[in-house]
Amino acid sequence: MLNNISLKTFCYSIVAALSFTSISQANAAINTNLWAIYSDNTRFSPKKSANGYLEFEYMGDIGPVDLYGYFDAPKYFGGSANVLGFWDKDGSKLFMEHEPKLSFNRLTGKDLSVGPFKDWFLAADWIVDLSSSSGSRQNTLYYGVGTSIDTGTKLGVNLNLYKKQQWENYNAANEYTANDGGRLQFQAFYPLHTFKDGATLTYFTFSNYDFGSELQDKTGGDTRTNEAFVSTHVFTYTKQHLKLFTAARYFHNGGQFRDGAITNWGEGDFAQDSKGWGYYVALGYGF
Repeated sequence: MLNNISLKTFCYSIVAALSFTSISQANAAINTNLWAIYSDNTRFSPKKSANGYLEFEYMGDIGPVDLYGYFDAPKYFGGSANVLGFWDKDGSKLFMEHEPKLSFNRLTGKDLSVGPFKDWFLAADWIVDLSSSSGSRQNTLYYGVGTSIDTGTKLGVNLNLYKKQQWENYNAANEYTANDGGRLQFQAFYPLHTFKDGATLTYFTFSNYDFGSELQDKTGGDTRTNEAFVSTHVFTYTKQHLKLFTAARYFHNGGQFRDGAITNWGEGDFAQDSKGWGYYVALGYGF
């Protein structure tokens, strides 16, 4: 797999984003959205961050494969000084995440449900942060199995259990670790309301519990952790092509930084702030 993120990879990612736009026009099962997003108080690093950015999102299915992913241009509209983004030297030019799933029910054409577990998946979650600077690059692959659960209501629930392959990780001590623990992921979706004009209000939540990493062991000291937990809660309003969302995200040792530990980035000691709530607002257009 990838040991270095090159300009060619960056170009391929842009082409992929444009390709999904074409796919959405040819295949009604694929939907795409363009978002302008502002986030505040996020805690993926030991300092709280703000970030105004563009996002291209896709979702849908082709045959037995479910697709979801997005491409971000970080800090495109500005943000915190401790975040390096699209316009900054050595900043992140593109952040992307892709979560494909292969349905065994649709692949085999058979009902493989067991009780409330109505479908089974091979699942992956690939996260890449592209930059010319090694300190601003990430390349992480989660892979494993998933299931969708029939709740008997309009509430849709998915569970995924992953192992993790870690390549680049912002120069952290666990870079290039073939088996760096795993992730338990919970996802739920609920349609809240349909208005008289056809607009809809929906709720979506997902939580990631990362466990069994070697980051704390390889780093030494008490600034990093082997576990982390992030829980996200999104309310989306959709009226034809117009989309709005607001979200709250809870971090516990976000980015595997130990909350409250004292560290120094060369400008004096400070206490890491990696526990608490972050917030998002967004305006989007659905193609």
